[in-house]
Amino acid sequence: MIKFINVYKAFNDQCIPLKNINLEISKGEVVVVCGPSGAGKSTLLRVINKLEPIDDGEIIVDGMHLSDPKTNLTKLRAEIGVVFQHFNLYPHKTVLKNITLAPRKVRGLSRKQAREKAVQLLERVGLAHKRDAFPIQLSGGEQQRVAIARSLAMEPKIMLFDEPTSALDPELISEVLEVMISLVKEGMTMVIITHELAFAQKVADRLIFMDNGEILEVGKPADILVNPQHARTREFVSKILHVH
Repeated sequence: MIKFINVYKAFNDQCIPLKNINLEISKGEVVVVCGPSGAGKSTLLRVINKLEPIDDGEIIVDGMHLSDPKTNLTKLRAEIGVVFQHFNLYPHKTVLKNITLAPRKVRGLSRKQAREKAVQLLERVGLAHKRDAFPIQLSGGEQQRVAIARSLAMEPKIMLFDEPTSALDPELISEVLEVMISLVKEGMTMVIITHELAFAQKVADRLIFMDNGEILEVGKPADILVNPQHARTREFVSKILHVH
């Protein structure tokens, strides 16, 4: 589904967020990426739909080679839902309009089709009663659930989550994680950056630990969290688990 082959990305000589990344993510797999700030986690996500170009190597997503100039980026991005830590909702549009905009413009859905889909998705994330509200009238957890519904409205094959709960108050985190767990149960291919290690242990097929632009360790969450092999992973996990 997603394949990284010797991927290298540099912003300058001092900042190299991705070094020699080799990784394969299968259809329906849930992969959680963790590591300290500046490890290259967000860049790893952003190169999957070419929000950031790479300098060397190859990325193949659902059979599409990102280095091929013939690859249709609009088509590629329509298959990939992205949820960031900041919700990026249009503040001047209602919840319903935030969700219906892309399916109408990109997928060509009629107003009625897009509205019906949006209402179904809002019911799914527990926010059907908020469809006429504006983002400013919602809590952070509600805004993030709307952002997830907006991504799902495009019927993506892959969902990318970049620290979706890090901007939320602790009591709002669980409502977002519950929506993500429902996606896991449906077999959605997901790459998730998070420090919620208990959540990672519950949902992830594999846990990836990154530092300094490199993948240092990959394995089952229970193995890495209980018995990390790399010294840097041990240091990170002990601090995170101690905090939690």
